Amino acid sequence: MTPLVAAQIGLAIFVFFMLLSSAAAMVYFERKVAAFLQQRVGPYLVGPKGLLQPLADVVKLMFKEELRPMAADAFLFALAPIISATCAFAAFAVVPFGGDTTLFGLIPEGLRLQVADVNVAILVVFAIASMSVYGIVLTDIVNRQAGTWFGVIPRWFIFLQPLGFLVYLTAGIAETNRAPFDFPEAEQELVAGYHTEYSSMSFAMFFLAEYINMVTVSAVATDLFLGGWHGPFLSETIGWLWFLLKVGAILFFYVWMRWTLPRYRYDQLMRFGWKVLLPLSVVNLLVTAAGVLYFEL
Repeated sequence: MTPLVAAQIGLAIFVFFMLLSSAAAMVYFERKVAAFLQQRVGPYLVGPKGLLQPLADVVKLMFKEELRPMAADAFLFALAPIISATCAFAAFAVVPFGGDTTLFGLIPEGLRLQVADVNVAILVVFAIASMSVYGIVLTDIVNRQAGTWFGVIPRWFIFLQPLGFLVYLTAGIAETNRAPFDFPEAEQELVAGYHTEYSSMSFAMFFLAEYINMVTVSAVATDLFLGGWHGPFLSETIGWLWFLLKVGAILFFYVWMRWTLPRYRYDQLMRFGWKVLLPLSVVNLLVTAAGVLYFEL
């Protein structure tokens, strides 16, 4: 096994565990931000400042009884949370979060900080493997945002596409089923919705998928509109710190939105999506295409 292959395997394992950790961190972060916005204390009993509360939640869920409705198909019932979590992990695989690195000289070749950077032609895994194409495109988009305009303004695409950023972020919040667009959950009753019948770790896997999907949407927004790992004051080798800061800022906005805005009705989102977001997206696409042709970009 070459050092580069070993480094790639290590990177995949590292990203997997970091995504797991990000879900736990988001549980704590969301509860603390919600408490701050509502002038409450939030978790504080387990560990200093309540930092061990996510660990306590995991231990509690692990020892809860696993329940299943009698009329449910046992195989499909068990498969649903697994699919939900697996797809969340797979979606992040194509997101680049840093430039090429030699891991401080430990490997002879540059390693792209991105899990999926391969072409796989096996039909069985075609749906997942084809995502590598998007990873290459995302990397090119990030590289186009390096540098500044007029020596001051970052060349981030959010300044060229503010409307595109707002449309993407709105759609991303709705796609991840977060408030104010959390329609898969019950609209009237104080229950969880489609995963009400789940308990123990099966219940936790749905929330794991939700938080990882939030991280993925935020990471893609960072790559598309906020310059990815590019930023001032830091070298390219540690540019991933900029990436983490930008993702964290968007995640804060996610939580802020949830605890600030009331839930939309389903018909309101449909009307907003079809009558506002879709026309704005089409107009934005036409104007952008015209600008690219006119200025020969």
